[in-house]
Amino acid sequence: MGRVERFGPDELASALVLTFDNLGEASALERGEQQVPTGRDPSVTRALPWLLDELDRHGLKATFFVEAINCELYPDAVAGIAARGHELGHHGWSHEPWAQLSPADEREVLAGGLGAYEALGLRPRGFRPPGGELTPDSPTVLRELGFTWCSPAGRDARIEDGLVYVPFEWELVDAYHLMDSFGSLRAIRGYSEPSGAPAEVAERLVRGIGSGGRHTLILHPFLMLDEAWAVGTARVLDAVAALARSGDAWVVPGNVFADWQLARS
Repeated sequence: MGRVERFGPDELASALVLTFDNLGEASALERGEQQVPTGRDPSVTRALPWLLDELDRHGLKATFFVEAINCELYPDAVAGIAARGHELGHHGWSHEPWAQLSPADEREVLAGGLGAYEALGLRPRGFRPPGGELTPDSPTVLRELGFTWCSPAGRDARIEDGLVYVPFEWELVDAYHLMDSFGSLRAIRGYSEPSGAPAEVAERLVRGIGSGGRHTLILHPFLMLDEAWAVGTARVLDAVAALARSGDAWVVPGNVFADWQLARS
């Protein structure tokens, strides 16, 4: 598909896919930093309610990529995201290092996660691989399991064999700029700056989403537990809402963007 210069039903010059990644203690369990789930992780009990209220205040809808273990640990929170009108996307079972999975493990994790979601009456259509990288088998397995879109790291949105790719770029991921653990990735990509101060990162993201074209923004609820980054997140969401209100950008969850791409193909 050729390069798209206009987006959405109003043919706007810019599109922003608004997304959030991770919930609860899934990542900590996967990394072995926590041995037993508590069911009381503050990213769920504190950050998520605040974030959902902020989105409601601005009239914004987003995609939440949530690890499927949270369907068992926090069923009310997961269902509550959907009840507020947001899309839920599959993000592995417990934030596995996706590119390292065997074909059998990948299929098992995807299918098992769908089962956990379906037990809550939910059916994700989108998938984002933890770590951003798909395996060679991912597209086939995703199509076979009924996914319609995916969001790996990358640049150009496209459709391949009926599967819509709505990629993200690392420069529009809050954790990429805020966390020391992303230092090696920043170095590999030729980005030598250290992790940034929250106010600086917020302005960097605001500039990025206002630069025209299609972008995917990724924010993480657990980072919002830091008061300074909560202020930064509020600043970013203010800018997102301003773009939507002014008609400078079509701001949508991933499934809406993917359906629009499919309708155009």
